[in-house]
Amino acid sequence: MRIIITGGTGLIGKALSSHLIKQQHEVIILSRNPRTARGVPFGAQVEEWDAKTAQGWGKLVEDADAIVNLAGAGIADQRWCERRKRLILESRIHAGQAVVEAVKAAQNPPKVV
Repeated sequence: MRIIITGGTGLIGKALSSHLIKQQHEVIILSRNPRTARGVPFGAQVEEWDAKTAQGWGKLVEDADAIVNLAGAGIADQRWCERRKRLILESRIHAGQAVVEAVKAAQNPPKVV
């Protein structure tokens, strides 16, 4: 299967993508900065995205079998002040909206989102 993972450079995303690659799946990780994405499993394709829109990566949805959305600001990176809580919430909302936008625009959308 061809699987797109948003948030693939985070703790869960790295573990999931590593497991999927070992199972012979094609993994595409969407990253805000693919040049500095650390710990990405060997064999994963990394594509750039702004975590807010489907621009640039939306075309990848056409050939994907599944999309896993794990994107969002890290929950253990800092104390949860009001500003941080708002960032955590908004980052997940924007990423989710971008995934929905890409799926809705696809002629042949993935079966699993």
